[in-house]
Amino acid sequence: MIGNNKKGFTLIETVIVLGIFSIATTYAISIFIQSNTVQKRTANIQRSTSDARYVLEVMAREFRMGTVDYDYYDGGSIPVPVDTLALRDENNSPVIFKKMNSSGREAIQVCYDSEECVSGQWLDITPSTVKVDRLAFYISPNEDPFTWQVGIGFGNNNQPRVTIILETKSNIEDSAKLHESHFQTTVSSRKYER
Repeated sequence: MIGNNKKGFTLIETVIVLGIFSIATTYAISIFIQSNTVQKRTANIQRSTSDARYVLEVMAREFRMGTVDYDYYDGGSIPVPVDTLALRDENNSPVIFKKMNSSGREAIQVCYDSEECVSGQWLDITPSTVKVDRLAFYISPNEDPFTWQVGIGFGNNNQPRVTIILETKSNIEDSAKLHESHFQTTVSSRKYER
């Protein structure tokens, strides 16, 4: 006997399977796009944070190898905090760091020669991915410990040190909110002058 044994899918079964497949594919694509966006945002945050750390390390390295230029500050006594860090490097040449407006954004700039600083020859050390919100230096001691004072001797026996506070924002606009970073480090001078 010949039976009606046709095997296959009906039209309704095929439409239902295509509907389920379409929904699953849509969810998979949206998850992929969302994870890709999060990955890009994370990479941008890491990049701007790394760039800000680099700037902090440049300032710390210069201070570590040099010392505070107490003569740069009026009266030799440094107020706390200051927005400019004046140093003498290992060759006794001036190095000055300060926050300035560079190309429409707040950045940290450095000058390696007093004459160049007066003529405006400042170098931008902040990468374009970073906007500097705050830069403050807490210098201790606030008076030169290597100056001989009559009747007292040397002012104190503290090696100069500086606490650098740096607050930045990411300049990469990939989301509604820019990433903020806060850094602080304290560095002692390795230069001994007595």
